[in-house]
Amino acid sequence: MQLTINNYHPHIFVKNLSEQLSVESSTDCLEEIIELPESLGQGRVTGFMFSDGISFIVFDCMLSEDWELKFEIKEPSPLQFIFDIQGELWHALNHGNIRYHLNPLQGSISACPLNSKQNIKIPGKREVLFTMLLVDRATYLNKIDCMVDQMPEKLSSIFTDTNAENSFLYQGNYSIAAAECIRKITLDDHDGIVRSTYLEGKVLELLSRQIKQFKDDLLLPGKQVMLRKNDIDKIKIARDLLIENFHAPPTIAVLAKKSGINQQKLKAGFKNIFDKTINQYLTEERMEMASLLLLKDHSVKEVASEVGYSNHSYFSRKFKAKYGVLPKDYLKSVKAKMSRLELE
Repeated sequence: MQLTINNYHPHIFVKNLSEQLSVESSTDCLEEIIELPESLGQGRVTGFMFSDGISFIVFDCMLSEDWELKFEIKEPSPLQFIFDIQGELWHALNHGNIRYHLNPLQGSISACPLNSKQNIKIPGKREVLFTMLLVDRATYLNKIDCMVDQMPEKLSSIFTDTNAENSFLYQGNYSIAAAECIRKITLDDHDGIVRSTYLEGKVLELLSRQIKQFKDDLLLPGKQVMLRKNDIDKIKIARDLLIENFHAPPTIAVLAKKSGINQQKLKAGFKNIFDKTINQYLTEERMEMASLLLLKDHSVKEVASEVGYSNHSYFSRKFKAKYGVLPKDYLKSVKAKMSRLELE
């Protein structure tokens, strides 16, 4: 089945599909959703619109037949970050002059010149899960203009190509940390303002991780840190123990003993995989949970205790350092931001 996409805005993208498939789409806050009927397969396609030119599309489905998405859009294309989690897909861009194939745990960064066509082929009769993170370069540059010079030249040149004059393709495996981020995105079961706010944070994290992955792949092989699979599995066990007990976390010594790895290797490996120390990761998890609880209208005192802080003032300082506002003002600031986005 051939389907034509005529707009990169994720809500219009999903509505394009719904009209051609004769299926109704629904809206939940900043999310547009198609639930596939049995005649087309099963699963859903979802499009999210976030701030600063960032949008996100998720295909989580098993189609009854192959789909070919044909992009026929006159406006400059966004920078596209594709992550394949399950199944496989094929992408052709620049009038088919560039073609590549993605398997699970592989991702790409691509850009298509203005007025050139691109196609994405999604196979039918098998489970497929992949995401598309789209960056409107002209809008996003207003936020990161001062940071572009810190990117590798190949990447900064394509971020600043706001008129879409050039094609670009990077393909490779994405990191364990990026895979963890995607897992949290695809398993999230909140709705409304809680879901939109949580997912925006994870999508921005995913974007930063893929940029870092690109930079890391430019390193000489001798400078890349290699970990054995057995070590990675043990570090993941330590991570899971940390998350399960983040309100009263075990010490590093206890984590190392329970996961079967020595403390030095645990600390170094954890930092390598997740790009954070164990304590930094713990704080991030606590702040993430705190933000969700605050969005559900829990009191600051309740939230601080729930995520493991007996000192409420200290919790407030940590939260403000992460989100830029005090916990008591967080829900109000998020609602104001959502209102602005809905008006755009």
